Amino acid sequence: MRLVSTTGDLAPYYADRSVAAPVAGMRQTGFRHLDLSMYDIIYDGSPWIVPGDGWKKEIGDAARIAAADGLDFRQAHSPDGEHFKEGESRDALIRATKRSIEACAMLGIPHTVVHACEVKGGTPEDFLRENIEFYKLFADDAEKFGVDLLIENSAEAWNPEYYLRTGEEMLEFIHAANIPRLHICWDVGHGNVQGRNQYDDILAMGDELSALHVQDNYGNEDSHVMPMGGTTNFDNVLRGLLDGGYRGDFTFEGGNTLRRSGVWPNYRRDVKEGDRLADPPLYIQQKQLAVMYEIGRWMLESYGVPIE
Repeated sequence: MRLVSTTGDLAPYYADRSVAAPVAGMRQTGFRHLDLSMYDIIYDGSPWIVPGDGWKKEIGDAARIAAADGLDFRQAHSPDGEHFKEGESRDALIRATKRSIEACAMLGIPHTVVHACEVKGGTPEDFLRENIEFYKLFADDAEKFGVDLLIENSAEAWNPEYYLRTGEEMLEFIHAANIPRLHICWDVGHGNVQGRNQYDDILAMGDELSALHVQDNYGNEDSHVMPMGGTTNFDNVLRGLLDGGYRGDFTFEGGNTLRRSGVWPNYRRDVKEGDRLADPPLYIQQKQLAVMYEIGRWMLESYGVPIE
């Protein structure tokens, strides 16, 4: 199994908003396999939403940097945006998501997480119908470029009308959608907030489980800290992966162990202009990711899982 971490954990440290910028910083973390974060590529003037091929330059840069440092890309996260309200914001999300799928193909990434979205005031049936129609917008792109799309679970604590919270609900959605390249990413931290026995969830998803987001919290908020920093029972997780025959990667989203001052959902108090300790510096953040890598190695080796 490969230990993977998201480039999103370093992205805030670079003034350059290119997805390539944080790739160079990953070589100091111990991780050699990367999850390319395209979560924040929608902004005014972004090359991902305006005409032209500027976005392809970012992907070319990311590929060159990774190759020079002996890194590769194993997973990706598609952009956040407006799912259902017609208008420029939704058009931008659709355009950027389509481009992000092609970007995965350019980098040899087999799958990318594409979030579903709440239907405010809607029923579970509304959620199912509207989100399936949303994923269908990208089904042809997924087939054309050979890239799988992955749904992700959430939790009622912050998404009360998001009905992908259990392994059973995830599998039911996949079966109802009937989109050949639509599969599952299970977020361990979200499962902990939901209060799940994640062994059961993992077994319920079976072969549809293609990827993980590995993070921890105290069961109350989506804190995104590294494993052993919260209350998640990772023995249940590892046993579920082994007993369920999971063949994917062990991908971390635990970069908020050292929190920057403005990171949801836990904000540093009373931050003022000129404060020198509001945010940890890049070199310390890299050391935190290096510790997370060692924790991942220990977790897998404890269960006899070979690390690639």
